[in-house]
Amino acid sequence: MSIYWTLFFLFLKIGFTSFGGGYGMMSMIMDEGNRVVGLTRAEFTDMTALDLICSGPVAVNAATYVGYIKGGWIGSIFSTVGSILPSVIICTLVLIFLDRFYNSIFVRGLFTGITPATGGLMFFTTVTLTKSVFFNIESYSELSLESFTPVTLGMILITLLSILADVKFKINPIYLTLIGAVVGAIFLS
Repeated sequence: MSIYWTLFFLFLKIGFTSFGGGYGMMSMIMDEGNRVVGLTRAEFTDMTALDLICSGPVAVNAATYVGYIKGGWIGSIFSTVGSILPSVIICTLVLIFLDRFYNSIFVRGLFTGITPATGGLMFFTTVTLTKSVFFNIESYSELSLESFTPVTLGMILITLLSILADVKFKINPIYLTLIGAVVGAIFLS
Protein backbone atom coordinates (compact mmCIF):
# COMPACT_ATOMS: atom_id res chain seq x y z
CA MET A 1 0.00 0.00 0.00
CA SER A 2 1.36 3.43 -0.87
CA ILE A 3 2.38 5.91 1.82
CA TYR A 4 -0.64 8.06 0.90
CA TRP A 5 -3.19 5.38 1.75
CA THR A 6 -1.19 4.44 4.84
CA LEU A 7 -1.41 8.06 6.04
CA PHE A 8 -5.12 8.24 5.17
CA PHE A 9 -5.98 5.07 7.12
CA LEU A 10 -3.70 6.07 10.02
CA PHE A 11 -5.60 9.31 10.61
CA LEU A 12 -8.95 7.71 9.82
CA LYS A 13 -8.25 5.15 12.56
CA ILE A 14 -7.10 7.84 15.00
CA GLY A 15 -10.18 9.94 14.23
CA PHE A 16 -12.58 7.07 14.88
CA THR A 17 -10.90 5.67 17.99
CA SER A 18 -9.81 8.72 20.00
CA PHE A 19 -11.80 11.18 22.06
CA GLY A 20 -11.15 14.60 23.53
CA GLY A 21 -10.36 16.64 20.44
CA GLY A 22 -6.92 17.28 19.03
CA TYR A 23 -5.08 17.26 22.35
CA GLY A 24 -6.79 14.03 23.30
CA MET A 25 -5.48 12.53 20.05
CA MET A 26 -1.86 13.53 20.65
CA SER A 27 -0.78 10.39 22.50
CA MET A 28 -2.33 8.24 19.79
CA ILE A 29 -0.71 10.29 17.02
CA MET A 30 2.63 9.91 18.80
CA ASP A 31 2.35 6.13 19.26
CA GLU A 32 0.59 5.17 16.03
CA GLY A 33 2.57 7.67 13.97
CA ASN A 34 5.80 6.16 15.22
CA ARG A 35 4.63 2.59 14.67
CA VAL A 36 2.99 3.05 11.25
CA VAL A 37 4.98 5.77 9.45
CA GLY A 38 8.10 6.17 11.60
CA LEU A 39 7.20 9.52 13.19
CA THR A 40 10.15 10.39 15.44
CA ARG A 41 9.93 12.15 18.81
CA ALA A 42 11.69 15.18 17.32
CA GLU A 43 9.13 15.38 14.49
CA PHE A 44 6.29 14.97 16.99
CA THR A 45 7.74 17.72 19.20
CA ASP A 46 8.05 20.06 16.20
CA MET A 47 4.48 19.22 15.19
CA THR A 48 3.22 20.04 18.69
CA ALA A 49 5.06 23.37 18.73
CA LEU A 50 3.64 24.28 15.31
CA ASP A 51 0.14 23.31 16.49
CA LEU A 52 0.41 25.89 19.24
CA ILE A 53 1.28 28.77 16.92
CA CYS A 54 -0.91 27.83 13.93
CA SER A 55 -4.59 28.61 13.83
CA GLY A 56 -7.08 25.86 13.19
CA PRO A 57 -7.98 22.52 14.74
CA VAL A 58 -5.07 20.73 16.39
CA ALA A 59 -5.87 17.32 14.89
CA VAL A 60 -6.13 18.68 11.35
CA ASN A 61 -2.89 20.64 11.73
CA ALA A 62 -1.17 17.54 13.10
CA ALA A 63 -2.45 15.35 10.27
CA THR A 64 -1.43 17.90 7.66
CA TYR A 65 2.07 18.21 9.17
CA VAL A 66 2.67 14.46 9.49
CA GLY A 67 1.29 13.89 6.01
CA TYR A 68 3.58 16.53 4.56
CA ILE A 69 6.80 15.32 6.22
CA LYS A 70 6.06 11.67 5.39
CA GLY A 71 4.39 12.01 1.97
CA GLY A 72 4.77 15.54 0.64
CA TRP A 73 1.81 17.62 -0.50
CA ILE A 74 -0.23 14.63 -1.59
CA GLY A 75 0.45 12.93 1.75
CA SER A 76 -0.77 16.02 3.59
CA ILE A 77 -4.03 15.98 1.61
CA PHE A 78 -4.63 12.27 2.29
CA SER A 79 -3.83 12.70 6.01
CA THR A 80 -6.05 15.75 6.34
CA VAL A 81 -9.01 14.07 4.65
CA GLY A 82 -8.46 10.99 6.82
CA SER A 83 -8.53 13.11 9.98
CA ILE A 84 -11.64 15.08 8.98
CA LEU A 85 -13.78 12.22 7.67
CA PRO A 86 -14.50 10.56 11.07
CA SER A 87 -15.81 13.84 12.50
CA VAL A 88 -18.08 14.38 9.52
CA ILE A 89 -19.48 10.84 9.79
CA ILE A 90 -19.87 10.94 13.59
CA CYS A 91 -21.48 14.39 13.62
CA THR A 92 -23.91 13.33 10.91
CA LEU A 93 -24.90 10.23 12.89
CA VAL A 94 -25.24 12.23 16.11
CA LEU A 95 -27.58 14.69 14.39
CA ILE A 96 -29.69 11.85 13.06
CA PHE A 97 -29.97 9.99 16.39
CA LEU A 98 -29.56 12.79 18.97
CA ASP A 99 -33.19 12.92 20.05
CA ARG A 100 -33.33 9.17 20.73
CA PHE A 101 -30.22 8.96 22.89
CA TYR A 102 -30.03 12.38 24.55
CA ASN A 103 -31.43 11.20 27.89
CA SER A 104 -29.93 7.70 27.81
CA ILE A 105 -28.22 6.65 31.04
CA PHE A 106 -25.83 4.50 28.99
CA VAL A 107 -24.74 7.44 26.82
CA ARG A 108 -24.23 9.67 29.86
CA GLY A 109 -22.18 6.92 31.51
CA LEU A 110 -20.14 6.55 28.34
CA PHE A 111 -19.16 10.22 28.39
CA THR A 112 -18.57 10.15 32.16
CA GLY A 113 -16.01 7.38 31.59
CA ILE A 114 -14.42 8.98 28.55
CA THR A 115 -13.68 12.26 30.35
CA PRO A 116 -11.08 10.95 32.88
CA ALA A 117 -9.58 8.59 30.31
CA THR A 118 -8.99 11.52 27.96
CA GLY A 119 -7.45 13.53 30.80
CA GLY A 120 -5.10 10.64 31.52
CA LEU A 121 -4.03 10.44 27.88
CA MET A 122 -3.39 14.18 27.81
CA PHE A 123 -1.31 13.88 31.01
CA PHE A 124 0.70 11.01 29.47
CA THR A 125 1.41 13.11 26.38
CA THR A 126 2.53 16.01 28.59
CA VAL A 127 4.95 13.79 30.54
CA THR A 128 6.32 12.28 27.34
CA LEU A 129 6.80 15.69 25.74
CA THR A 130 8.48 16.97 28.90
CA LYS A 131 11.12 14.25 28.66
CA SER A 132 11.66 14.88 24.98
CA VAL A 133 11.49 18.70 24.95
CA PHE A 134 13.46 19.56 28.07
CA PHE A 135 15.93 16.73 28.39
CA ASN A 136 16.04 14.88 25.05
CA ILE A 137 15.73 11.55 26.87
CA GLU A 138 13.45 8.54 26.49
CA SER A 139 12.98 7.77 30.21
CA TYR A 140 13.48 9.64 33.45
CA SER A 141 16.09 7.09 34.53
CA GLU A 142 18.39 8.72 31.94
CA LEU A 143 18.07 12.08 33.70
CA SER A 144 21.38 13.30 35.12
CA LEU A 145 23.11 16.53 36.11
CA GLU A 146 24.45 16.82 32.55
CA SER A 147 20.83 17.04 31.35
CA PHE A 148 20.45 20.44 33.04
CA THR A 149 22.15 22.73 30.54
CA PRO A 150 21.63 26.52 30.60
CA VAL A 151 19.19 26.18 27.69
CA THR A 152 17.23 23.47 29.54
CA LEU A 153 17.07 25.62 32.67
CA GLY A 154 15.91 28.58 30.56
CA MET A 155 13.18 26.44 28.99
CA ILE A 156 12.02 25.26 32.43
CA LEU A 157 11.99 28.87 33.66
CA ILE A 158 9.90 29.99 30.65
CA THR A 159 7.49 27.12 31.32
CA LEU A 160 7.10 27.96 35.01
CA LEU A 161 6.70 31.68 34.32
CA SER A 162 4.10 30.93 31.64
CA ILE A 163 2.11 28.76 34.04
CA LEU A 164 2.30 31.49 36.71
CA ALA A 165 1.27 34.21 34.24
CA ASP A 166 -1.65 32.13 33.01
CA VAL A 167 -2.93 30.95 36.39
CA LYS A 168 -2.29 34.00 38.57
CA PHE A 169 -2.52 36.92 36.13
CA LYS A 170 -4.86 35.35 33.50
CA ILE A 171 -2.64 36.48 30.62
CA ASN A 172 -3.94 35.30 27.25
CA PRO A 173 -2.12 32.11 26.10
CA ILE A 174 -1.59 33.65 22.68
CA TYR A 175 0.53 36.39 24.22
CA LEU A 176 2.39 33.87 26.36
CA THR A 177 3.20 31.77 23.29
CA LEU A 178 4.46 34.81 21.38
CA ILE A 179 6.51 36.04 24.36
CA GLY A 180 7.99 32.55 24.78
CA ALA A 181 8.92 32.48 21.09
CA VAL A 182 10.63 35.89 21.29
CA VAL A 183 12.47 35.08 24.53
CA GLY A 184 13.56 31.74 23.11
CA ALA A 185 14.79 33.33 19.87
CA ILE A 186 16.76 35.97 21.75
CA PHE A 187 18.16 34.06 24.72
CA LEU A 188 17.99 30.33 23.97
CA SER A 189 19.09 30.10 20.33
